[in-house]
Amino acid sequence: MAFNYDKYLRIDKMPTLWCWGCGDGVILKSIIRAIDTMGWDMDDVCLVSGIGCSGRMSSYVNCNTVHTTHGRTIAYATGIKLANPKKHVIVVSGDGDTLAIGGNHTIHGCRRNIDINHILVNNFIYGLTNSQTSPTTPQGFWTVTAQWGNIDPNFDAAKLAIAAGASFVGRQSIINPTQLEKLFVEGFKHEGY
Repeated sequence: MAFNYDKYLRIDKMPTLWCWGCGDGVILKSIIRAIDTMGWDMDDVCLVSGIGCSGRMSSYVNCNTVHTTHGRTIAYATGIKLANPKKHVIVVSGDGDTLAIGGNHTIHGCRRNIDINHILVNNFIYGLTNSQTSPTTPQGFWTVTAQWGNIDPNFDAAKLAIAAGASFVGRQSIINPTQLEKLFVEGFKHEGY
């Protein structure tokens, strides 16, 4: 039996604005399937997204959504969770929102271990702005803003989250959507950041 996405998506917003082959669609599908596995009512879910390609995620999911200002996804999500402790708050943000302009909020979100689910979409670049260097761009990689190779060492977001105090940290690739969905279910079951 085919999975019915209609109740989870804002069908009137389709097709998405993402480029063909973009991993954001795989992440969206995995989030939806994990929510379905959890049996959550979409009225009890709030998806918070920021700026960049992953920021469009909140446009497509048929639940409570907030499309925030750049780097402030965790600040908004924290407020939402404190005001609505029984709601399921999911943050989807890119490497810039999470580790550059939003780095301080991410560190303190991990430290507070508040019960939100933070999904970092790590492209290793700023994809929306035509491949500029991000905090996760590997050293030596070419980008439009580092044409002789990135000279800076890159962040390991998982190690940063663990060191800051997040109580659940996982990493998975979009090339394995079944494992990605299982990881989301594990994270959704976990109480804490």
